[in-house]
Amino acid sequence: MTQIDLCRTLRTGPRMSIVAAFAACIGATLGISPASLADETVVKNDSVVDFSQVAIQAGFDPNESAASWLTSPCDGTIVAIQVFWKSRFGGEPQTLEDTITIFEAGTFPIPGPSIVVLEGPVMTDGVLNEYRFLDEQMTIPIAVPVDEGEVFVVSFKFFNDPNPFLGPSVVTDTDGCQPGKNAIDAVGLGWTNACSFGISGDFMIRAVVDCEEGVGACCLPTGICAGDQGTASNCAAAGGTFHPGLLCSQVTCPVLVGACCKPDGTCVGSVTQAACNGMSGTYQGNGSNCGSVNCPQPAQACCNPVSGFCALLQPADCTSFGGVPQGTGTTCVGPSSNQCPTGACCLPNGTCQPTTTPANCVASGGVYQGDDLLCSQVSCPQPQGACCLTTGGCSISGQGVCEGFGNMWMGIGTTCADANMNGTADACEDCPTPDGNMNGDGSVDGGDLQDFTDAVVALSQDADDVCHGDFSFSSIVDPADIDGMVAVLLSP
Repeated sequence: MTQIDLCRTLRTGPRMSIVAAFAACIGATLGISPASLADETVVKNDSVVDFSQVAIQAGFDPNESAASWLTSPCDGTIVAIQVFWKSRFGGEPQTLEDTITIFEAGTFPIPGPSIVVLEGPVMTDGVLNEYRFLDEQMTIPIAVPVDEGEVFVVSFKFFNDPNPFLGPSVVTDTDGCQPGKNAIDAVGLGWTNACSFGISGDFMIRAVVDCEEGVGACCLPTGICAGDQGTASNCAAAGGTFHPGLLCSQVTCPVLVGACCKPDGTCVGSVTQAACNGMSGTYQGNGSNCGSVNCPQPAQACCNPVSGFCALLQPADCTSFGGVPQGTGTTCVGPSSNQCPTGACCLPNGTCQPTTTPANCVASGGVYQGDDLLCSQVSCPQPQGACCLTTGGCSISGQGVCEGFGNMWMGIGTTCADANMNGTADACEDCPTPDGNMNGDGSVDGGDLQDFTDAVVALSQDADDVCHGDFSFSSIVDPADIDGMVAVLLSP
């Protein structure tokens, strides 16, 4: 049963965007029970006991955190976390919040590295919520070894925005905020001493420490059970999950791997959380895979293909606005940083296309030469082909070089191969005026039509096809040669 007196406090401060937050002093039958096992000790900073008054701290925003710096009373194992959750009148629905994290002590008010993370804690109003497992299936118990006198941090992170006047939210006692014991991770400020915000006391965020380190089974990240008589500290040192009092035959060890989203937007599968952290990635959870996660993509230049307006967007957002993503690592340019980067683009035919965006250049099959470069500043590589020399030889060169010296260029991709081994490159053998004799049987009739059609569809540059079917003298058999083929077929 909860009794409410009319002690109400409005407080303001730079911590959050909310104008005023509500702290209600309530006397509550909290139902706080001693730890369930004789060797377990509740570690806390707050002074709350049954029928104490507590203050609802409902001024938090989503993604903000409240944290307690706690000190272990013994050599033992953290086996549970407790968070009291309260609204002014009680009876509010359960909420799914962001995370509860155990950190190393760090340097107050900034926690050290995280040790374990409980994702998505379900909070029940008016209850001292206790958590002993890291997963919904209750297969991964909380088991963090600690030494006597060791300081650690327990942090509660909000997913929902509490009602600023009613809650529910975390609570504090009402007899003053102890220095160096409470901190808040506030949007725009980062980790800050909670006492500087004028809260009424210490957060009711607690840990349960098992002060007798027993033995049990240890599940390693590989899914192997390490032994039946190991301790929690030895198991933690091996990166395992400790199952106190159980034998390996009594546990099923999961392989603790999952998908990892890297900063560049790519996904790596089947890695441990530690390995993912080593890649500066974001671990997607045990059992996750790259096929089921959507890794956030880094922002890149997004260009409007018509106006040239540019904005930094993720590729999916860019496409939804009708833009063209310019590729990983690209940025917008110009005095206002809203112009698409453009430059010279070398096309496959050796010509240069000016003021082209990188994406449009690639779409044209070209090679982007760099931002702000002009065609006069670049030398585009020329397509290569067989050059039949007036001296009778053959070499590979571009068309301009070949014809500049009075030789005959045989077209893009042609070679100096001599398949018939007669000493003259096949491409340079004498070729009569195109006669339509595509199949080489000496006559021009319907039998040549299929070979000619195949050559046109393939835009053939084959020496024989060009020799007999290139009526437009373009060094390629294409639709421009159809009229010539028809003419020879209809000629008497």
